[in-house]
Amino acid sequence: MQIANIAGNDALLDVRDLQTHFYGEESITRALGGISFQVRKGETLGVVGESGCGKSVTALSILRLLPKQSAETVAGEIRFHGRDLLKLSEREMREIRGNRIAMIFQEPMTSLNPVYRVGDQIAEAIQIHTGASRSVAMAKAEEMLRFVRIADPERRVRNYPYEMSGGMRQRVMIGMALACSPELLIADEPTTALDVTIQAQILRLIVDLKERTGTAVMFITHDLGVVAETCQRVIVMYAGRIVEQATVTNLFARPLHPYTQALMRSAPDRRHGRQRRLPEIPGIVPNLREPIIGCSFAARCPFAIDICRQKTPALRELGPGHAAACWRSEEVMCA
Repeated sequence: MQIANIAGNDALLDVRDLQTHFYGEESITRALGGISFQVRKGETLGVVGESGCGKSVTALSILRLLPKQSAETVAGEIRFHGRDLLKLSEREMREIRGNRIAMIFQEPMTSLNPVYRVGDQIAEAIQIHTGASRSVAMAKAEEMLRFVRIADPERRVRNYPYEMSGGMRQRVMIGMALACSPELLIADEPTTALDVTIQAQILRLIVDLKERTGTAVMFITHDLGVVAETCQRVIVMYAGRIVEQATVTNLFARPLHPYTQALMRSAPDRRHGRQRRLPEIPGIVPNLREPIIGCSFAARCPFAIDICRQKTPALRELGPGHAAACWRSEEVMCA
């Protein structure tokens, strides 16, 4: 069953059959194997999966930030307001990137320029995309620091990144990303490098700012707890493919793919005083340098039968707004 319109007709971003390859000296890594999904206007979409599944490559492909020497999007469409971003010139893409679509990266210390004050960096982005004067842009930069709840923004706007804590630097990155009022914010593991207390603060900040501005958010994470707290819908990725997508409520109530079930079993449960031993997912992720025959999860799946190893399952709708790429989803549902 074709599920191109599973998000409805109000899709802000519509990704169709996206395929991205990385090129080595003697091999090709098929990082994305033909993924399709949508982000609705004003919603928060979670993109979840273990490291190496293609989450960050998806974000970089959307913004066309892949390293040109070693990577290429070889097929598919990325439609933003109906325009295919892959067909735009680099100049047209620069007008969208950082303006209408913004991104927060995992590690702010590598994203912020260490030799420029944070206010200057925010102001520069504002000037580039809005044509504002230097004084107006600096006033806006100070306003954005206040907006992301950095105390004493009048002073902090003159700080260098190294003079700020990790949490403050991440707030600066959020402020910079929101400075031009983007319609879509891509947050790529924005709390990974922070301690647990600061992680919670940053997550609450992103959710609050999203509600206040109406910006759609694509939240990339490996943490199912983050998805449960922040997202309305979620797609689950494995080995460069989408294996399940659903509303957050449906996904947690009834996961339909064995990989999703395994992820949930492996997540820590902090409701009990004593930490239980977390089960591992047996086996290893398939080598993306080799063509994958059949289901990419078959070698690790307790439900796998012959057809799983021979034929790739399509992502099919199994309930309202709930789809999975599994030949045995009905059995998984009852497990």
